[in-house]
Amino acid sequence: MFPDRRWAIITLILLVGALGRILHVTEQSFWVDEGYAFYHAHFPDLLTSLARDTHPPLYFATLRLWSAVAGHSELALRWFSVLPSMLSLALIFQLAREVMAQRAWAARGQRHSAAYLAMLMLALADAENFLAAEARHYTWLVFLVICSMLFFLRWIRRSRRSAGLFWILAAVLMVYTHYITVFAGVAQGLYALVCLRGQQRRRALAGLVIAALALSPWLLLVGAKQVGNSGANWSVSLSPAVIRDIQVKFFTEQWALVFALLLLGFFTVVYGREGLYRLRWERASWLLLLWLVLPFVLTLIANEFLPFLQPRRLTLWTPVIALLLAFGLGNVRPPIRNLLIIALLVYGLFQVDFYRVKPKWRQVADLTARYAVSGDLVLTDIAGGDYQLGYYFNRELPDGKLLPDGARYESLKIQRDFYPETYESWLPQLLDRFDTVWLMHWSNDPSAFNWLRELGFLRTADFIHAHDGGASGDIDMHVYRYDRFADDPPLVQFDNGMALKAAKIVEMPLRVDLVWETAVLLNLDFTVSVKLLDENDLLVAQHDSQPQLNLRPTSNWHIDETVFSPHELEPSGNWTSGEYRIVIEVYFFEAGQPLNIRTTSGSNAFTLGTMFLQNSSESA
Repeated sequence: MFPDRRWAIITLILLVGALGRILHVTEQSFWVDEGYAFYHAHFPDLLTSLARDTHPPLYFATLRLWSAVAGHSELALRWFSVLPSMLSLALIFQLAREVMAQRAWAARGQRHSAAYLAMLMLALADAENFLAAEARHYTWLVFLVICSMLFFLRWIRRSRRSAGLFWILAAVLMVYTHYITVFAGVAQGLYALVCLRGQQRRRALAGLVIAALALSPWLLLVGAKQVGNSGANWSVSLSPAVIRDIQVKFFTEQWALVFALLLLGFFTVVYGREGLYRLRWERASWLLLLWLVLPFVLTLIANEFLPFLQPRRLTLWTPVIALLLAFGLGNVRPPIRNLLIIALLVYGLFQVDFYRVKPKWRQVADLTARYAVSGDLVLTDIAGGDYQLGYYFNRELPDGKLLPDGARYESLKIQRDFYPETYESWLPQLLDRFDTVWLMHWSNDPSAFNWLRELGFLRTADFIHAHDGGASGDIDMHVYRYDRFADDPPLVQFDNGMALKAAKIVEMPLRVDLVWETAVLLNLDFTVSVKLLDENDLLVAQHDSQPQLNLRPTSNWHIDETVFSPHELEPSGNWTSGEYRIVIEVYFFEAGQPLNIRTTSGSNAFTLGTMFLQNSSESA
C-alpha cells in the first residue's frame, strides 16, 4: 500500500472517530458523576474529598490543571475526555500491529489490514463515542490500558528496558486513574505465568509488583477510608436484563455477527492454495482472552462483596473487542470481508447502542437562575447527588446567566451526607433567615418540605421538568418556589376574587414578580397584563400571560392557594431615560374581546409603583 494511501485511510478513520466523539459533545447536560468530577477536581483538599469517594486521584488532579488552562465550560471539561479517546485510535493501530507481529503465521496483508480495521472498530465503538462526551475518566482508562498492553507486548517481543519502563509507568497511571484497571494487570500477570518462561516471566511479575507498590502509598493514605463507601446507588445486580444491556452496549444489536468475528479473531487463519488450510491459536491470543474474560468474571465476584457492577465499568472491554473484530475480519477473505466491513461501518454510523438520556439539569438550573433574585435561598436535594447543579450555579451557564449576587446556594444532599450529626439543626436555622426559597427536589427525603411547612412558608410555584430516561419510566423533576409573607392585607383586590398578595420589581433584567391568591373559586381563565408607561401614559413595554407563565390558569386554582407569576418587560421603540409607571390589569375574553376586571376600589388597573430607567444607548 502506498504511503499516501495509508495516510488517507488513517485520516478518514480519524475523521469518523472525531465526528462520533465531538458532534454531540455538549448536547446533554452534565449529570451527577460529571458534577462530582468537577467538585473533586476543585475541592481545596483533594485527599479529604476523595476519602469520601471510591476513586483514585489522577483524573481529578489532572482535570484541575486542565480546567485552569482551558476553562470550566462544559465543552472544555468534556474535551479533556475527547482527547485521550482520539489518542486511543492512534495507539490501537500500534497495538494491533504489535499483536500481529507476534502471530508468526499471519500473512503480511493481514498484519497491515488488522491495524486499520482495529482503528476503525474503535472509532465506531459506541462506548467510546458516548463516554468521550462525559467529563469522566473512562476514556483515560481506555487510553492507559491500551498503552499498558502495547508496551507490555513490545517488551516481551523486544526485551528492551525502555519498553518495560513505559509498561510499568502506564500500569501505575491506569490504576491511579480507575481501580478497575487492576483487572488488566491481573490479565498480564496470568499471561506471564502461563506463557512466559524463565527470566522473562520473573521480570514480568516483578514489574507488576513494582506497579502495585507504587499504588501502596495512596492505598495506605486514602484507599482504606474508601473501602466503606457505598456505590450501591449506581450498581446493579446481575440479571437477564443487565446481561442484555451489557450485550447491546458492547456487542451491539448485531451481537451474533460480532460474537462470530470475536471468536474467529482469537485465531490466525492460514490459507493454502485450495482455500482454508488451518486455524492456529498463538500465544498472544491468551492475553486477548484474559483481557476479555477476566474483567467480567472479577467484576461479578467483586460485586458479591461491594456494590460494583455497572455496564460502563466494563469499558476495559472496548479496545479488546475492537482488536478481535479487526483480527476476525482480517481472517475473512474478500469479497466477503468487504461486505462485512461495509455492514459494520453502516451500522456503526447510523445506529447507537450505548446511550443514556440524562436529566435536563442545565435547564433546571437555568430556570432557577433566571427567576431567583438577591436575598433568595436556592436549595437542591437530588437523591443520587446534586453536584451537577452546584456546577451550574457556581459557573457561567451557556446563555451567560448566573445566580445573582446575594442569592445563596446550598446542597441538602451534601450536608446530609457529610454532616449528618448537624443536618437537622442546621436546616431550620438556615431556612429561618430567608423569606423566599427555591428548592430543586428529586429525592425521597421530606425534611426540606417538613421544615418549610413548619416555618410558615407557602408553596407559590412548581415548575416541572419531565425526564424520560428513568429506569422505571418518566420521572418528573420539580423546581419549587416557597415564600413566607407578613400578615399584611393584599396590595390590591380585584372584583373577580383575585388578590395581589405581594409584588417585587426586578431591575436587571426588568421583570415584575407577582404573587396572587384567591378566597373564592375562579371559573374563568383570567389573563394578567403588566404594562410599563412613560410620563405621558404611552405604552413602552407590556407582558400578558396567565399566571406563572401560562402554567397555572386561574380556573384550576384552589381557595387560599398562592401563585407566583413573573412578567418580563423589555422596552421597545424610541424610549428615553426617565420615570416610568408599572401598571397591572386583569382581564378575560368574552366573544373574542378582552374585558377588564375592576379593582374593588373601582379602577380598571392598579399602579404598582414607579421606577427610573436609564437607556444605555443615550450615553453611547
